[in-house]
Order: sequence, then C-alpha cells, then structure tokens
Amino acid sequence: MTKLPAPTFGKKLPGKPYTKRPCAFGIAANEDGQIACVKITRPSYVRWDLPGGMQEKGETIKRALIREYAEETGLKIKVGELVARTRQYLVKPDGDRRFNRSSYFEVEIRKKAPEGKAEDDHELVWLDPVKAQRRVRDDAAAWAIAAWLRARARPAD
Repeated sequence: MTKLPAPTFGKKLPGKPYTKRPCAFGIAANEDGQIACVKITRPSYVRWDLPGGMQEKGETIKRALIREYAEETGLKIKVGELVARTRQYLVKPDGDRRFNRSSYFEVEIRKKAPEGKAEDDHELVWLDPVKAQRRVRDDAAAWAIAAWLRARARPAD
C-alpha cells in the first residue's frame, strides 16, 4: 500500500486514554461530480460523514471499507487508489475518546445492495465536494476530500 503522510487533527486532551481505531472511508463520485456522503440522524444530533468506519479484528482495511460502505449506504463498491491518510483525536458525545487512524480511498460504485444496509440512522446523500467539505463532521474527512479533489485535478504525466 502507498505510504502517504498522515496529518493529525484534533487535540489530545489530558486524562483518560484514547482508544486507537484503524478506519477506512471511501470517496465515490457520480456522473454529476457529486460525492457520496451519509447523513447520520440520532436523537441527540445530526452529522454528515463519508461512508466508512472502523476496521474489525482480522479484517483488512479494504475489506472493512467494503463492509462499512454496504452497511451505511446499501451500495457495493470496488476499492481503488489510496488518496489520503489521517490521524484524529475525537471525543464522542458520550465522552468516549478515540484516536482514529484513517485511510481514505477512491471507490467505484458497483451496484445497489439494499440487503447489506444495516444502519437505519444513515442516509445516503450526494453532495458537491466543496459542500461536503463544509458539512462533514471531522476535519480529517474534509482534508481528505480536498486531497481527493487535488489529485483529480492534476494533469496526467
């Protein structure tokens, strides 16, 4: 896998430890140039994110992305190039502290797989990439979208 720098976002607060979490997220564009995002609606908040999530024990990072993407969007994907890596300190609304080490991949939508969707509080939405950058919860995800846009804008060698 390509070695990319991984900038760190968020601030590590003193006190309780942070749980280390390897994560994978996918950036998929439709024919109109919009990217797939998920709108997550819970009783205490609404937030936006790129589809993806935590790698489970015994799972490769790409397999985690395929599973998470299907659970959140009901879409089957093909994982493409790695476009960004990040690290981010987060404190969840319940106070749980996490240190996400995330990989962001360009992905291609293969087909709808509604039987794979498991997270009812996640809604697939297509957003203009700049609008998505403003809406996503994490600074790391916004940075990854910018890295993806920049890579797509470069002329071929």
